[in-house]
Amino acid sequence: MHCVTFFTKPNCSLCRSAWYVINRVCIRIRFDLKSVDITAPGNEQWFDLYNEHVPVVHLDGLEVFRHHVDEHRLAQLLT
Repeated sequence: MHCVTFFTKPNCSLCRSAWYVINRVCIRIRFDLKSVDITAPGNEQWFDLYNEHVPVVHLDGLEVFRHHVDEHRLAQLLT
């Protein structure tokens, strides 16, 4: 099963939109979903990397989206 990791931070409007898209795909296609708050303690490496670029989405450890998520493309990548 694929693993999608969603990198986010609080009060991010782009993140809310991207999360909505990911959840729409999750209804149709099964995958593991992990959300990472880059501002949380222990996530400093992700904060340094993605602070101005969230949301970021990894699929099986590889970055596939930055700033927005394309629903059709995500579904393609997962099938």
